[in-house]
Amino acid sequence: MKSVDWWKNFALGMELDAAGTFVYNGVRALHGLPSLNHPVDCFEVLYNLSVGIERLLKVAIILVEHEEQVSLEQLERSLISHNTIELADRINSRRKLELANVHREFLSVLSRFYKTHRYGRYSISNIPEIDEERKLLLRFICKHGNIQMDIGDEFSLIPNSDKIRRFFGTVVKKICDEVFRVVKDRARELNIFTYEIRSDSKAMKVFYGERLDFLDEDIKKKELLLFLMSEKAKGVHRAIFQEVDALDLDPTMVASYIHALVNDVHLPYVEGEIDELYMEMRDVKGRLGILRVIDNEHLSFDDEGET
Repeated sequence: MKSVDWWKNFALGMELDAAGTFVYNGVRALHGLPSLNHPVDCFEVLYNLSVGIERLLKVAIILVEHEEQVSLEQLERSLISHNTIELADRINSRRKLELANVHREFLSVLSRFYKTHRYGRYSISNIPEIDEERKLLLRFICKHGNIQMDIGDEFSLIPNSDKIRRFFGTVVKKICDEVFRVVKDRARELNIFTYEIRSDSKAMKVFYGERLDFLDEDIKKKELLLFLMSEKAKGVHRAIFQEVDALDLDPTMVASYIHALVNDVHLPYVEGEIDELYMEMRDVKGRLGILRVIDNEHLSFDDEGET
């Protein structure tokens, strides 16, 4: 294999994996938010997506623009850009991207965020506009997601919702699908396998999943919880669950506990109760020893209750 083919096949394949990981993290971050009130939360979403989609676009550009007669140095210099809409236009000039206005506008949102708001708070001239990334994201959701929000009132609660999560995932998924299609088609033309993603990668959901939200995952976690609570769960792990006494947590907080199991963002609201109960316990070390191995696939449990 020639060095340039190795580069396009393996190095760009790893870069594709990295791009998908950033995109996954951005969408996952939005999914976990109880509300859209805090600029730093919106920053996390936009930062991950701007980096991930930019890197994805650059993989596609290299594959469609590089030819033997093209200077690699010139191509590399041309990639020193964070303007996602301009990068998408470069691809579109050679390979048609089926993107609607909503998708192009979101690429523009990412470009504006990365250029203007990424380091905006490092400058005193940005005062008092210190939450522009939040407003940028919310304006886009309001305009294209058919969702009403009071963006101007910083004290007004703006709850996240499944409608927002689904809309946002649909927009990002379409952009990624179109660019990934170009990557896959061009790689096949070159007889390389840049588009192959390891099965345990976050990028697998981004590029090969049917949807790019985490609503189904939440349902499946609840199904697993129901199964573990039922008599249908048998075996050594179930036996240990039955042997270990549950903490005396608050029965009125069950909904909050389920929230914490499904979404890590909710865990800080309930973990303090567990810490307080640990302080009253005589053998915390022994209990933690059991809990640390309770999900081990090779766990054994003898007749005397020893693990």
